[in-house]
Parts: sequence; C-alpha cells; structure tokens
Amino acid sequence: MQQNKRQRQIASEIKHKLGEYFIREGKTITEDSLISVSRVEMSPDLQYADIYISIYPEEITEGEGVIEKIQGNIKQIRMFIARNIRLRLVPEIRIFKDDSMEYADRINKILRDLGE
Repeated sequence: MQQNKRQRQIASEIKHKLGEYFIREGKTITEDSLISVSRVEMSPDLQYADIYISIYPEEITEGEGVIEKIQGNIKQIRMFIARNIRLRLVPEIRIFKDDSMEYADRINKILRDLGE
C-alpha cells in the first residue's frame, strides 16, 4: 500500500510508541512472550491503523491466544496512543499477526529441498 508522507510519519510514531508500550506492559498482557511491532499501516484518512506484530517465542505463547489478549486491551492501547502522540483523532486500531518470518522460513526450506 502506497502511503503519503503524513501517513508514514504517523505510522512511524505509532510503531515507536507501541514498541515502548509492549516493552513496559507486554509482560502483564502475555506472560512470558516478547511482542514486537513489525509495521504499522495507516488508512488514507488516518482513521485506521493496521498494526502487525511478531510474537516470540511462538511455541510457548500459541500466537492466536496472544493476539486475542492484545485485542482485549485495544481500549488501553488507544488511550496510550492518545496520551503520547498529538493527533486530532486517535485512529481505530486493528491488530494482525505478522507471518512474514514464517513465510520466509517456508520459502528457504523449499529452496533447500530443491537444491538437494
């Protein structure tokens, strides 16, 4: 998705602040897993923020359970963004699990298998 300068600036600031939020509050939400914000995409009207997160270690946390716990705390996350970033409107947040690392691992495995 092509984003203009304002969308990129706000997405970058949200990514940075949510990284801080998950470092401080992540343990209370998800026990022993580490949550990393891999990317944030803003809608053209800045009303929605699609947030893609990676969860480590995946084996312990059962990824979808962690996503559901985070989605249960959307209200607190939006309040955190409102307190820490000056915006006219705080965007609605949609949380997604970032599968790009798993996808890359799968491609690498296929390429290794072809080479044998």
